[in-house]
Amino acid sequence: MITTISILKKFIDFVNINLTAEIINCIIMIHFFELIKNGIGLSRIGKIKIHKSSKKSIYTPNIIIPFKQFFSNNAEFIDSFGCHDIFIISEEKYLKEEILNKRFGESFFLYTHYGTLQKFQEILEEKKEIFHNSNIIPIIPFNIPTISINKKFSENEIKNHLKNIEIILKDNPNINFGLSIKIYKDFDLFNLYISLIENNINIKILNFIDLFKNLTYYRRIIDLIKDIKENLDNNLVLMASGTIISNYLPILVYFGFDLVDSSYSLLISSNNLYESIETLLPISKIKFLPCSCLSCEGKLSKLLGEKHSTEKIDLLCYHNLLTIKNYMNKTVQYLHTEDFRNFVEKSSLNNPNFISLLRIFDKAYYNFTKNYSQLNQKNKIINCLGPSSYYRPDFNYFRNKINENFEPESWTKLIVLFPCSAKKPYSLSKSHKKFLKILRKIPEFPAIQEIILTSPLGLIPRQLEDIYPAHSYDIPVTGDWDNEEIKISSKMLIRVLNKFNKDIPIICHLNGRYLDIVNQTEKEIEHKFFYTDMKEHPTSNDSLDHLNILIQKHISSYLPDASITKENYLSNTWLRKFKKIIDFQFGSGLGTLLINNEIKYRKNKLHTKIEIFNSNTKSIIGNFEISSGKIQLAIKGAEKIAFEKDFLKYIVFDGSNISGNTLFRPGIIDFSSDLYTNDNVCIFDKEKKNVIGMGNMIVSSEFIKNTTSGRVVKLYEIKK
Repeated sequence: MITTISILKKFIDFVNINLTAEIINCIIMIHFFELIKNGIGLSRIGKIKIHKSSKKSIYTPNIIIPFKQFFSNNAEFIDSFGCHDIFIISEEKYLKEEILNKRFGESFFLYTHYGTLQKFQEILEEKKEIFHNSNIIPIIPFNIPTISINKKFSENEIKNHLKNIEIILKDNPNINFGLSIKIYKDFDLFNLYISLIENNINIKILNFIDLFKNLTYYRRIIDLIKDIKENLDNNLVLMASGTIISNYLPILVYFGFDLVDSSYSLLISSNNLYESIETLLPISKIKFLPCSCLSCEGKLSKLLGEKHSTEKIDLLCYHNLLTIKNYMNKTVQYLHTEDFRNFVEKSSLNNPNFISLLRIFDKAYYNFTKNYSQLNQKNKIINCLGPSSYYRPDFNYFRNKINENFEPESWTKLIVLFPCSAKKPYSLSKSHKKFLKILRKIPEFPAIQEIILTSPLGLIPRQLEDIYPAHSYDIPVTGDWDNEEIKISSKMLIRVLNKFNKDIPIICHLNGRYLDIVNQTEKEIEHKFFYTDMKEHPTSNDSLDHLNILIQKHISSYLPDASITKENYLSNTWLRKFKKIIDFQFGSGLGTLLINNEIKYRKNKLHTKIEIFNSNTKSIIGNFEISSGKIQLAIKGAEKIAFEKDFLKYIVFDGSNISGNTLFRPGIIDFSSDLYTNDNVCIFDKEKKNVIGMGNMIVSSEFIKNTTSGRVVKLYEIKK
């Protein structure tokens, strides 16, 4: 079997490099964690290679189950947890090959010690062979008795602690470690850890103890996570331990934690508390057990009234651990297949601090979050729950992109504002079909710019109704807008309308609170607004007739620049859409270089994509993916815009040809600072003279900057 080690040794022999075994091991140890996919927020899916000799990987996010004597001898526990991915050991007696490599040989173990650092060091030395040859990682303990006297005292204590840790790390260069970190009130003391972590590549896990215990420190918690992401290798595994119950899991995963220690479940069990996901219930108050696990269906129900029962505590432990394990499974399922942000919002409703944390994170940290978040999702319905959804990162990104990249078509003669509809894309809805029927009767229909007002996205030009998230969000259409929704839409409308010539008339086919948006906008811009006489709803015959009258009256009020030629005037609706989608993805004005009247398109048989091609040369420009609302440029298409100075979606590869379906970090010598997860990206050769591949970003520019390994681009076309 070909192994990583053998491949590395063959490569070293080939290039005639003389490296020691220790350096080889260090190179191999670097690839401890691999990012598979970013989720929304800071959430991510990854895998941990638990041991260089093991075939198995542990997928993250994951829950850590405490390993105790009662569990190892309990048939029910072994039934439910025996094949679990990862356990944590806190007792030296379990550091045995019989347990680690045989009885639970398919599992991954962490070892933590609750005593002194000196005792931990002695155990490490005594059991060094176990740590070398087994699927176990020692977690260096945080054992400073107190750092709460004053900041100077705390700083000195931590510095001394880190000096001792440095000795452990240097003495054991071939063992991977986790590092426990406990932050009290002085969050900036984390800066003391940074150089230690940067200078010791065998630190693979950062274990934060009780970081989320006091959620009133919203901004400090977020600032700490931001410091980690921006200053340390993004392949470090983040672990949360301490006071954690089930309802913390979605928010912890959303904030980028890969592993969560469930040991606190043992403590709450000993305190006779029952985990119900939403909260902790005193067992004495429970009359109806809301669970069907073996404990709840079995003897636990008969022991509820017992005040002092060891058996009851054991059964509670089983239930509480199974509950948190199952809820992590549910969290991971949503992360993989559903709109995870919606799940986080719903699960946060039981804790006002979680909602506050989300809102602060969304509004104040967007420029940081967008570097790690999914900003485009496939085949997902995005349910908006209210104010907690307004500033989620993908919505913020969409609004900013329209503000930055959407430019008026030069032939625009009239602007019409419409309300949104429940069905997406809007043009498929009954109401918008009626609107379009009126507009298409006008010979100058392509000269009419349609803008749909909506919450919480703000507004959507008709040309962009088929992209994410405009084509997939859902919010109850009640007509009842709150002040924040009106503020978002009016602010965006002002910015977009100011891009158009002030002499272009604007027709408002709106009613209800939509008019509040327009009223605020009208005060800030110079355009003239004309309102349809809407006595009933927007689709009533009278309303539509008056819309038609207003359009006929004002369609010739403004005459665009006469220099516009027939060649750059686009009358086809889809060509107009493709042009604006390219601008949205790659930069304002680039759509003009790609889309003209020579361009044709055709849907595939499954109606999952639209192929865009040049009718004269028959060359493929790209494919519009209906599920994601993205245009995936072909190499021929990219070559027309990739050498423009405003094109920022590129990576420079260290070579002249590329192969395979994935581009990894070591092969990259330069990259744009404007790359985000799922962006369509062009791959240049090392001279930046040729486009040699096209792909979709797995990560962002920020990730590339802060790591030396891992997958970066999923390639879909390479030049042969």
